[in-house]
Amino acid sequence: MTIPDLGNPDTYLNGFPHEVFARLRRDDPVAWCPEPASADFGGGPGFWVVTRHADVTTAGRLPDVFSSHVGATVVRDVSPRDLRVQQLMMLNIDPPEHSAMRRIVSKAFTPRIVQQLQDSFVRHAHDVVDALGDGGEMDLVPAVSAEMPLLVLADILGIPRSERHLLFDWTNRMVGFDDPQAVDRTSYITAFGELFAYARELTRHKRAKPTGDVWSLVVNAEIDGERLSDDELDRFFQLLVIAGNETTRNLLTGTILTLAQHPDQWLLLRRQPELLPQAIEEVLRFHSPVMQFRRTAVADFELGGSKIRAGDKVVLCYASANRDENVFPDPQRFDITRTDNPHLAFGSGPHFCLGNSVARLEARVLLKILFERFPRIEVTGPPVRLRSNFINGISELPVRMSAAP
Repeated sequence: MTIPDLGNPDTYLNGFPHEVFARLRRDDPVAWCPEPASADFGGGPGFWVVTRHADVTTAGRLPDVFSSHVGATVVRDVSPRDLRVQQLMMLNIDPPEHSAMRRIVSKAFTPRIVQQLQDSFVRHAHDVVDALGDGGEMDLVPAVSAEMPLLVLADILGIPRSERHLLFDWTNRMVGFDDPQAVDRTSYITAFGELFAYARELTRHKRAKPTGDVWSLVVNAEIDGERLSDDELDRFFQLLVIAGNETTRNLLTGTILTLAQHPDQWLLLRRQPELLPQAIEEVLRFHSPVMQFRRTAVADFELGGSKIRAGDKVVLCYASANRDENVFPDPQRFDITRTDNPHLAFGSGPHFCLGNSVARLEARVLLKILFERFPRIEVTGPPVRLRSNFINGISELPVRMSAAP
């Protein structure tokens, strides 16, 4: 079959092309794709795109074959200098180094600590919803979806609430590198320097006067008697800010959009609010916030009937795996009563998202309070989507909120 330009961010401007990926799962589940034709992509030899649930899971669990470090995790190839910088991030490190860093970071996301955060999440959710007043017309993203994760991040990092919008600005500029409408090249580059300078000053402060927040735990933790280096901390701070902001923001926006597109399911949720946790899991499957991640093969391997060679670029497509007919009955149907839901929205293997429990708790707490206050939320116009082949991002979503059922 003819393979579309799947690496080109323009391919995803109208939403994830599920029909294309359904054909790939059926006819060519590990397909060789040409490099994007767009001049801003930088060229390259092409890549494999992995579309079935089983194959995506297998590749994610074999870091000794499919490396996150060798070529990093974004689809486009970057300059050697940029690659060396990216490789400092925990997301782009393979075991055993990744395992050692993860042991430190996981101490900040134990079930006990996450549960302790719940009271503050409830306070933040009430603040966000109270700020909406009587509702009416608004853009959901800045009013609700972005605000809640930023308040949570301020708590996790131990920074003043008044500085939370710095995080919003930096992550928008870093994640929007493929969207000229969202960010220009200069703004993209300077965001890194600004964020890293802030992280280093915060680290200095937390080492001098440790507190109980997550960042204090991380910067004062040790691996084999040594603390993380400044470069390692810079990159972990970046990962924490992006993952804690972008992913949760798009989960919240995606929940409202998806429910609006399926009014029967929203009506069911109003009648049975106890289905909210299942509804969130179904949104994660149906509207995956992260569409795909890149790996680089470091050994020959046969996957899904295709012979992958060492050095090949391999893209694991979570959004496709989450619609796999072999795993999910009637996968194109949005069903908040679905109970058997082994989606891959948070990845698989050693890079399974550490903050998944935080994101789920944030969504449950905020949406419960929002829906109680505003039982009727209408989407009044089309979403404005981020130009990206990585994040299933929505930068604007016009809505009308009403307290009347």
